[in-house]
Amino acid sequence: MNMDDPATPARLPPDRQDVAHFAVRAQRLLSSRLAHDLYSTPAWDMLLDLYIRAERRPMSLTSLSGASPAPSRTSLRAIDRLVRRNLLTRSQDADDGRRINVELSPDAISLLDTLFDEMADLFLPL
Repeated sequence: MNMDDPATPARLPPDRQDVAHFAVRAQRLLSSRLAHDLYSTPAWDMLLDLYIRAERRPMSLTSLSGASPAPSRTSLRAIDRLVRRNLLTRSQDADDGRRINVELSPDAISLLDTLFDEMADLFLPL
């Protein structure tokens, strides 16, 4: 395929959602090949899980901690760090006062949008 040939269709760069989904698949592949104890990044797993959801609604703290293969205490510590760094917000569920919900903060959405746009640019030369 000759990219200088006008008959060759131009490849569109992937959009940020394509890149985010690629990142999820790559993360799972690395984790499965290297084993979870050698390759585990709970905070990244959870950020990705929240980011690729079709609707950006709050998720229960328990459900989000399940997005990572790490032990639940490790996931909860990662969530605490993400909240302290203003990447997640925590709130009490309006329907169930016992449940705590978390969601991406506007700062996290902006950071991840920029990250995935920059990662999409990496695919352009391919």
